[in-house]
Amino acid sequence: MKIYSDSSFLVSLIYPGDPQHQKARAFFSSNQNEDWITSEWSQFETVNGLRQLCKRHNGPQPAVAEGLRRLFKHWHEKGAFRLEETDLNEAVAECQQMSAAQATKLRMRSADVLHVAILEQVNPDLFVTRDKEQHDLAISRAFKSVLIP
Repeated sequence: MKIYSDSSFLVSLIYPGDPQHQKARAFFSSNQNEDWITSEWSQFETVNGLRQLCKRHNGPQPAVAEGLRRLFKHWHEKGAFRLEETDLNEAVAECQQMSAAQATKLRMRSADVLHVAILEQVNPDLFVTRDKEQHDLAISRAFKSVLIP
């Protein structure tokens, strides 16, 4: 089974200080032998999210965020994750179509829409997110999605 997860899930999985870390780890552990894929977009957004945690009260130090970035990179080199190539120009065109079709009915933040547009290219068996609006958008596009609250 091919699984694509967004950065909200990935940050929870990677950062032990995240309130949803245990739920993310449990889901990942129960599916660790599956084909976990990322895109350039999800990799960037995950690493950027880890760095943004440093700005929080009691957030990690920058050296910790860098260590977590390296761990994420290692998971791609020798772990369960692999990068799947995507065409961002094609994804942005898909975003424009989704916006025209659904932005008046669903809340659609740009980064979320881009993740769902990438689903069209990577065609996973399952999409995993912690973001309800993104989950709803994926479902509306007929993707199987799991929300890890």
